Amino acid sequence: MSKRMLDASGLHKSYRMGRVNLHVLRGVSLSVEHGEFVAVIGASGSGKSTLLHILGLLDKSDKGQFILDGNDAAKLSSRRRNRIRCQDVGFIFQFYHLLGELNVLENVMIPAKVNYSTIGWIGQRRQAKTQAIELLERLGLKDRLKHRPGELSGGERQRVAIARALINKPKILLADEPTGNLDSKTGLQIMKLLKTFNDAGQTIVMVTHDQDLAAAATRIIHLRDGRLK
Repeated sequence: MSKRMLDASGLHKSYRMGRVNLHVLRGVSLSVEHGEFVAVIGASGSGKSTLLHILGLLDKSDKGQFILDGNDAAKLSSRRRNRIRCQDVGFIFQFYHLLGELNVLENVMIPAKVNYSTIGWIGQRRQAKTQAIELLERLGLKDRLKHRPGELSGGERQRVAIARALINKPKILLADEPTGNLDSKTGLQIMKLLKTFNDAGQTIVMVTHDQDLAAAATRIIHLRDGRLK
């Protein structure tokens, strides 16, 4: 059995912008093994986020092959894509995307709730709550469970987002500029947290423009003009 968590070959992606066809990815090939921490470095507009969206099944490539943990993305039904995206992929974004009307604990439990029907959730809610609390305590947020996002610092919000990404015990964690909205000191703290989870076996692919932050990864790849260097 292959050790690879994901295997992408010859990925192309273009977007139509008015009369212009913007070619974002130009034949990207990338393999990531289970337990790796891979950082993809590139300037703004290099195609980093587009690549991450394809790897996380949020988008589809125009050409090329992408296999995620043995699943050929091109052959997946919409329902199966949604299921894999929810259960096997965790997402961390630059701007957190927390729901302001929910408290910290409720935000973290959202992905777990999506996995079940209303009736099924009744039987699973207690276990999911326990798991969410354990994650938040591990991330130093045990005193913030009932706080809303607006009452938290940027670093605390990103830690909540990390807990939310991990609640379903994903096979791969995808981080899109996870420290881009933080000061340098807080950003380094977030990177140490990601490294801790990777040391415990979590597979991570992160895109960033910061060479210093990328140093936490086990492998660094450069993306320039839609091509990996």
